[in-house]
Amino acid sequence: MKILICALLALGTLLLTGCFALPVEEPVMPPPISTVPEMRTLRTFEVGRGDVLLSTNPGTTYVPVRQEAMHFTVAGRRIRGVFVSVGDEVLAGDVLAELESPYLLDQLRDAQWDGEWVQLQLNQLNERHNFSLNQAQITGVPIDDSHYLTERSRLQSELGLIRMRISHLENEIDEMQIRAPFDGVVTWVMDFAGVMWSGIGQPVVTISDQGQYVFRLVGRDAEVIKIGEYYELTIAGEIFPAVAIDPDEENIVRPPQAGAVASPDAFFRLIGDEMPAITGNTFASVFLLHDAAWDVIYLPTMLINVVSDRTFVQVVEDDIIVIRDVVLGLEGNNTTEIIYGLQEGDLVVL
Repeated sequence: MKILICALLALGTLLLTGCFALPVEEPVMPPPISTVPEMRTLRTFEVGRGDVLLSTNPGTTYVPVRQEAMHFTVAGRRIRGVFVSVGDEVLAGDVLAELESPYLLDQLRDAQWDGEWVQLQLNQLNERHNFSLNQAQITGVPIDDSHYLTERSRLQSELGLIRMRISHLENEIDEMQIRAPFDGVVTWVMDFAGVMWSGIGQPVVTISDQGQYVFRLVGRDAEVIKIGEYYELTIAGEIFPAVAIDPDEENIVRPPQAGAVASPDAFFRLIGDEMPAITGNTFASVFLLHDAAWDVIYLPTMLINVVSDRTFVQVVEDDIIVIRDVVLGLEGNNTTEIIYGLQEGDLVVL
């Protein structure tokens, strides 16, 4: 019986393993779907006429007719305040900055009061003396006016000393202040924050005389500038008309140049009613036209191919791209004149 059971188990195992050993059919793939790719749209440039310009925009720097960096002549004093900002217009003598000096102001006020009091006494003494002289002339009785003369001499001496003291105090106060040396515009101001102390030679405010708005161009581009001709200067995105000037005739001092050999330079003065806001670091670019071709057939330079001695472009003809040789004229900043090979309306492949 046991032998029969073992035989049946062995037969069942053989049947089961035999099923997994049978070959498996590969899955049937779905039929391919045929698609037609979309036509690629060509990007083209339509040939037309226009102006081809060869120009540069070199930078220029502002050159004030006069400029002075102001500083205190006293060190170690607390700065009371800086009273101007960049761009402010000032007049000669205006107070720009000041040190703390309350006791000097009090002493000056007291000295001025003393001077006024002594001057009043002197005036009254002169009036009494003149009255006594008139009375003596009328009555014919001479008077002894020596006491008037003595008192006048004393008061005049006292008044002289007071005026010397006032002058000394005013000089001390002037040392505590920075005043504008001439009419001009503030082009630079020190960063004043909180408690700060003065230092001799430490710049506090820079004043520029902007009677003339002059800019200077240095370098090879200056060689093409012609005195008396008009140019355009761009300052902070705005265009201003200018004229080239002779610095010697305008009495403009050339700023020093670095290096042993001086580079050529040119000067421009802005003209017109509207002037830009100027600071010490104002720059301007000047438009210089070196060459031009007006109303010609042109292409963006990037569309022109040059291979060895051959110059050509790709043109669309009857929906076919063909190679066409071209002859170039003036090559401008971004565009090039086409002398031969293209005509208006041609489509050049980008």
